[in-house]
Amino acid sequence: MATTKVKQSTRTLGTGEVAIGNISGSAAAGSGTFLKQDGTWAAAGASDGIFWENDQNVTTNYSITASKNAVSAGPVTVDSGVEVTVPAGATWVVV
Repeated sequence: MATTKVKQSTRTLGTGEVAIGNISGSAAAGSGTFLKQDGTWAAAGASDGIFWENDQNVTTNYSITASKNAVSAGPVTVDSGVEVTVPAGATWVVV
């Protein structure tokens, strides 16, 4: 198990928990949360983890990592002037 400093105290992370360092220091989240691209934590949905939420607009350029795949729940709009790059060997699926 990893140990991290959270709000000026130290605690041991449990199974399913992760610690992520960010600009404001270390942040820890328990199961049922995820780290968003803006560095903030958000609930993953129902406590049983059945829901995944994503934005409906792509507002900045994004490149899917080569040899990786991506999925988004649609509809999804790519804003004017914004590009989503899907390299050879990668797939982006909007369901």
